[in-house]
Amino acid sequence: MLKSIIPNFESEVSSLRFLGNSGFILAFNVTFRGPEYLHSEYPAFWQQVYEDKNYFFVDPVLVWCVTKGGYKRWSDIKLPDIRGVMKEAQRHDLNYGAAFSRKSMNKRSFMTISRPDREFTDEEIVHLDDKFNNLVDYVVGQCGLTDKELDALRGLRDGLSYKQIAVELEISVPTVKSRAERAKGKLGAKTTTQAVAMASTRNFI
Repeated sequence: MLKSIIPNFESEVSSLRFLGNSGFILAFNVTFRGPEYLHSEYPAFWQQVYEDKNYFFVDPVLVWCVTKGGYKRWSDIKLPDIRGVMKEAQRHDLNYGAAFSRKSMNKRSFMTISRPDREFTDEEIVHLDDKFNNLVDYVVGQCGLTDKELDALRGLRDGLSYKQIAVELEISVPTVKSRAERAKGKLGAKTTTQAVAMASTRNFI
């Protein structure tokens, strides 16, 4: 699903794959029902073990993610591991990791990422935090779109011409086009049609 929401998704997560070569997970808009958007690249067998053993409710890293904000290395999370989740993870080369969590627009999102050989450096943590926050802004926020830009996209979604939108909003046609172009740029869309589709998919309009 995220691949259809985030333009150049593969490029966006390439650095995550490079740094987190044991895998990572991205979860956006998490509620008690689970995340609205989820992308996991942890090993399939580990994912199966995690699900079969119901680790979701006792994983200290996940507990930290849904209750705290900011970032921490896994080794700095001092919550009790009553089911031995972290030891089990190490059997699947998830030896070192970091967690990133943020609440935006009253919605919790998080990322965990792991590698087998060493702790993440401070520089890598900062880079990953920037990447995570950019993705949260993109998926959860409105990509910086203003109400006026959303009005232009809404008119295009409803099948109106630029002239009809201009009349409805009591602005000039060039202003409508300018707002649509700015929205396209913020969304990373190639065309205004794609921008409208992306804004609609993400319930911006």
